[in-house]
Parts: sequence; C-alpha cells; structure tokens
Amino acid sequence: MTMVDSRTAEAAPTYAVPERVLTTFTADVVETRGLLARIAVQLNPYDVRELKLCLETCTLHIVVEGAGFDAGRVAARLDKVIGVLDVTYS
Repeated sequence: MTMVDSRTAEAAPTYAVPERVLTTFTADVVETRGLLARIAVQLNPYDVRELKLCLETCTLHIVVEGAGFDAGRVAARLDKVIGVLDVTYS
C-alpha cells in the first residue's frame, strides 16, 4: 500500500523573479599598468558584476548591476582614470 501526503501533491508556488538592470560601460585604454586598481577605487560604491580588460584590443568592459545610480556620473568618474579614453554606456 502506498501512502501519498496531500501536502506534497500540491504544486509549489511560483514566484516572479524581477528582471535585473545592468549597465555596460566600455572604453578604450592606452595604459594598463595599475589600471585595474585605479578603476576599482572609482567603482567601489557600485555593484560591479563584470570587469574585463582586453590587452589585444585595448578595451575595457564593465557591467554594473542596479538602477539606483547615475550612469553618466559613473562614466565621468571612469573618464578621469589615467589611461581610460572615450567611455560609453548602454
């Protein structure tokens, strides 16, 4: 004889997962020595999820999660880092 618990027979409730807001910053770089340390200082208060520096193409790629910040202000901060040029975001 098999017993079935009525509590396990019900389907688990489904929850709506909110879509994450991600802002991607890209920039050209001309100097890389100590670059990541300088960038880390500028991005300290933000929720950085991805930071890629390609030495072959001399590009920087940063992904910040969240919507509670001014992307233009972050881009301006990155523009001030020595070696970082032409910061864009989307």
